[in-house]
This record gives sequence, C-alpha cells and structure tokens, in this order.
Amino acid sequence: MRLKEDLEKAASEILESRRPLLSHLNADTSWVLTLPYPSNASRPSGRALFNILIDPWLQGPQTDYYSWFSKQWHVIPSSVQTIAELNACLRSMERTIQSRNADADTTPDAASNNHEDSLLNCIDLVVVSHEFTDHCNRKTLREIPSNTPVFATKAAARLISSWRHFQHVQSVASFSIGKHDWKNASITEIPSWLQIARIVSHNDAMFFHSAILITFNIMSSNEDASTEGLVYTPHGINADDLKSLSLALPRINVLALLHGLHDIRISRRQLNLGAHNALRAQRISGSRYWVSTHDEVKKAEGLVNHLLRRKAWTIEDVLQEERQKDKELDVGSPLANVHDVHFANLGSQSSSMGFFKSFRGNQPDTIIGGENPQSYNSPSGSASSHRPSDQQYFAPPPNPPPGHTEYHPPPGPPPSHKFQDDPPPYHDWTIIPDTALLPPPPSIGHGASPAGNASRSEADRAHDWCRIYPLIRPHQPATVHHDFVRNGNIELVKPREFQGTLSKAGLGSWKGSTVPGGQDACLLSSLPSYFALPDSPLITGMKKIIYFEVKILSYGRGSGSDASSLALGWCALPYPTWRMPGWERGSLAVHGDDGRRYVNDTWGGKDFTGPIHAGQTVGLGMTFSIPDAPPEYGSLPAQTPSIKVDVFFTRDGVKESGWSLHEELDAQDDLGVDGLDGQFDLYAAVGLFGSVEFEVNFRRDRWLWQPS
Repeated sequence: MRLKEDLEKAASEILESRRPLLSHLNADTSWVLTLPYPSNASRPSGRALFNILIDPWLQGPQTDYYSWFSKQWHVIPSSVQTIAELNACLRSMERTIQSRNADADTTPDAASNNHEDSLLNCIDLVVVSHEFTDHCNRKTLREIPSNTPVFATKAAARLISSWRHFQHVQSVASFSIGKHDWKNASITEIPSWLQIARIVSHNDAMFFHSAILITFNIMSSNEDASTEGLVYTPHGINADDLKSLSLALPRINVLALLHGLHDIRISRRQLNLGAHNALRAQRISGSRYWVSTHDEVKKAEGLVNHLLRRKAWTIEDVLQEERQKDKELDVGSPLANVHDVHFANLGSQSSSMGFFKSFRGNQPDTIIGGENPQSYNSPSGSASSHRPSDQQYFAPPPNPPPGHTEYHPPPGPPPSHKFQDDPPPYHDWTIIPDTALLPPPPSIGHGASPAGNASRSEADRAHDWCRIYPLIRPHQPATVHHDFVRNGNIELVKPREFQGTLSKAGLGSWKGSTVPGGQDACLLSSLPSYFALPDSPLITGMKKIIYFEVKILSYGRGSGSDASSLALGWCALPYPTWRMPGWERGSLAVHGDDGRRYVNDTWGGKDFTGPIHAGQTVGLGMTFSIPDAPPEYGSLPAQTPSIKVDVFFTRDGVKESGWSLHEELDAQDDLGVDGLDGQFDLYAAVGLFGSVEFEVNFRRDRWLWQPS
C-alpha cells in the first residue's frame, strides 16, 4: 500500500524535525494532519504522534438530497478504502518509530494504558467542516470507532449526533473579527497544546464559505512565538474574513491555507471561490503555504451536474493574471506582492503528503514529499516576507545560455487542440423533465421507535461485531438442501440469547414462546430461502418469490404487553442474534410493536403499517426479478439495479403493503441495501422480546396468503 510505505518513510523525520505532516487521502478533500506530541505532553502508551482526520469520504457515492438531483463518485480511488486500512497505516508509522527510537521521547508514561490497546485506533479526533455528504460521509464516518471524538460545524454535528454512533460530538464555535482572543472560541475537551475554532462570514447564512482553524503549539511553551495554525476552507472563504487572524491574541503564525484552485458556479451562485480568492486569502492571512483541496473532477450524475460550470485554473495562469493586477496596486497595499507564493498541489494523485518546515530562519521553506509539489518562491528566496522592501530583483545574465543555438520552429502549423477547461455547451435548466418519471421522494426515517428501543451499548457492540465479521459470500447448495427449501422443510435455530421454548409442530412448522422480560433475540432459519447462485433471475430468467408467515398467539400473557413484541424479516449471514432483524447491515424487517419497516436501520425505522396484534397472522415476502427497462428522464442519467427486488407484507392472508428495495433513499439517513439486493443468500428471521407465543410456517400449503 503506497500510503503505508510513505508514512513509514516519514516516521523518523517527523520526530527529528518535529514538524507537522499533511497527508492527502484522495484527490478531493479528505486529509490527515499528523502532529508530533510536544516533548512535555502526556500521551497514550506507544504513541508518538497525534492524528486529526479531516472530512473523510473514502469510497462509494455521495448524494445530495436525491440521486436524480446530485450524485458523485471519486474518479481516482482513495489511497485507503476503509478506516481499518487507514488505522493500519497510522499504526505502522507508530511501530516504525518504536523500532527506530528507544530514547525517552517514545517511552510511555507510567500511568498509560496497555501499549497495544492504544494502537487499536490511531485516529485521535475527527474534524468535519460541512454537513454535505462529500464532507460528512455517513458510511465512512460510521467505520470510525465510536469513542473517537468528533468536532464539527453546527449543522454537521446535529446530523452526526442523530446517527447515535459517536459518544462525543461537539459543535465548533465561531471565531471572527471582534473576538480577538481566539482561544475563547476554541474547544476545551482536547489537549491544551491543540485548539480548533471556526471562521465564518456573517453575510453567508448557510456558512457555505467558512473555514476551520486548527492551531497547535508543538515546538515551545511560548505561545506567542510558537503557536501555528492551519486554515482549512474547502469551498473557500471571503478573504476579508481572514483579517481577524492578524488581530488574534495570542498571535497565530498561519502555516498553511487549504483552499481550492477551481472556480465552480451554478448560474451566478459561486460554490467554490477559486484561485484568485485563494491568493488574496493567502496574502491577508500571511499564510506560509497554499495547498489546493476539493478540486477533484468527480464522476457525477443528476441535475446539478448539468448546471455546474467549472474553471480549472492552473497556478501559472492565476499568478500571471495577478501580477498584471499587482502593477495597479499601491506599493503599501498588503495585496501588492504576488511574487512570494508557496503553492503545493497534493491532489493529483490518490496519496500524497508533505512536511511543513519551520518558520524560523531566512531560508525558503517548501513542502517536502508528494507526487508533484510546486513551490513558487520570491526571486530573493525569502518565503517569510510579504513586504516589498524585502524583495530583491535580479537581471538575467547577458547573452544566450551556453550550448544553445538559434531556434527554428518545426515546419507546418501546430496541431489542433481544444482547451480542456472550455465550458460545456449551455444547458437550458428551465426545461425540467416530466416529474412523473422521477422517483418518489424517500420515506422519512425516525430517530427512535415510539415502542421498544435497545440500549446504546448493545447497538455499539453489534456495530463492532459487524465490522469484524463481514457478510459471507453465497455458495452453491447441495441438491438435497435446495429441495428442502422448495418443500418448506426448514428449521429454526435458537440463539443463546433466546429465553423460552421452541418445538417442531410439523414439517416446516414451529411453535414457540418466550419468558416475560426476555431480552432481544433473533431466530434464524437453518437454510436460506433464497440461494443467490441458483435462484438469481439473472441465471434462471424467472422471478423468485420467498415468503413465510408468523401467527401471534398472545403477547405478554395478560400483563406487560407494551414490553413484548415480534418482528419478521430477512437476513444475510452472519447476523448478531442479540439484535432485532432490520437493525444491522444485511437485514430488513417489519416490527410488530410500531408497524415500521427497518432496512439496515439502527434507529427508528420508517412508517409502513399498523402494529401487529395478538391473534393475527402476518407474512413477509421478497420478489426477485429481472429489472424493467428504465424510463427516459431526458438528460438525467438513471442507474438501474442488476436485480429488481420488491418487498411485500400480508396480514391475515391479504397483501397489505410493500415497497421497492431500490426506492429513492435519503442521502443523510439511509445506509443502502447491502446484502439484500439478490447478491447474497437470505435467511428467514423472527425477532422477539418480552413474552410472546407464536407459530412460524414455511410450508406453502399452510399459508393464509397464496401466490397467484
């Protein structure tokens, strides 16, 4: 893995130089800022480095609101595909340091925890700059251990808290002009040598153009001399809003500005402020480096993609234009010097990084490392001054360079070319396709059930378990097992969490009961009703229906009925059997206590039907079929699932309701349909809690509902 190798090589230098290391995880805007612990700071056993993960989005699509509106993918794969891979890289860097250094600098504190435990998660905190899914990506963030602190903007913090995954989520306060003591706007629940604040534009109601300010003191105890800062603004921030940094107390040496090159607009609305604003922001803030970010030209679908206009600036072009403007400015203007620009493009590859060298001394500082770092220095070689009086200019030597003769152009005209940054043809966005052809809006999910809810600790344990045990790939069944399923000869398996009795009432028929106050337990069938390999409609050319029924004989045995219920669903294996079906990945279910449907949904489900009462017989089925030809949405691209999957629910023999598995999903709240889309074997599941008496039937001749 390239990132792992690069970090291992950087390990020794980061401690010797005691300088920050910035690693770009993809070509867009996911970063890791690595800081060596100050020599006098306490730290966990075996740790020499403090890692801050910024805006992680590693793989998969990101959707804004609806797929037809905006959906994007990375074009260049991230250097790591999962948080586990990233942690392995960071852990390898720590172990490289341990193997090369046996001095006191890497000796753990006596009171520290177990050495290996401290290396399980090397991500010390997470920073999220915006609530949009390319910055606040639920899939990636939920891979991070739940005890990792998250610091986010207000809207993003509210969204992340609603997932109920992280134990500590805090909103970052604003620091702006008039709040010169920036520490008052910083977070206190982090090491004293590190602070995080936010710079906002008060005329930007959505705070789209804002910045995260990360400050640290890793060189000295003298704050005025050694506090350094990094300004991270993926969409750009109005350059004048950075004037507060020059007034900050204690003084901040702005080490780097992370700001994009590209100018991106929708009509007159500017989304990413681009290179000219970045140059102005660098000069006003006094930032030593400008590092490009959020400039990946991603694969995109949806309406927004047709409205976007991108001007892909190069550093050479923007500097040339700025130097023309430079001549028109007053000599005393802080914007009158564009010769002293340190720019680094760490975004052209999937993995690249750079060290920030010290402010001290008169030698030019550059970012070391990366695939193609570029540094544009002043002619004098002084990278620390922005004052014209410090500049020196040198005339070129006389005569042509040695070894050069008179130049003659090649014969013939130059080859024709087309500028890649030409805007695409105008799209008349007022021509909206027939909305009847657009998918319906997603059903609204709930944060909690009005009925039964499991504990947070049980949910966390299940999430960790699912990360350790991935879904099992499908297998070709023996003919005898396939025949068993076709004939309804399926058994139920009791998990160890099950408290009660379960007995066979006939071929494919089971009767059971649970004790009052029984904990959550999930009964699973012994064989899958859907074998992905032989049953797939892509193989057979025919649709496949799976179905079973459950009759509720009684709840609660006369008392405590509000604390007893049943759910019926389908699961891919393995599944944590102390969790109700539908709550974890690879599962769906309808719950009897609230009548909601759950699809890979840990929270409160979606409104679907009414509660299931004692005496009723309910069934849950899935139909797998070859997808219909998708409708034409004009210029809007449509993504067609490989297998069409519909879910249906019956009550007392009548089909009551259903939904399409591939319905439009909510970009913020839904986790997708992994494991349920016909690519994995699926097992029947019956979830129980409290006191319930029930019967389960897998045989078709005993169902109240009969397929037509």
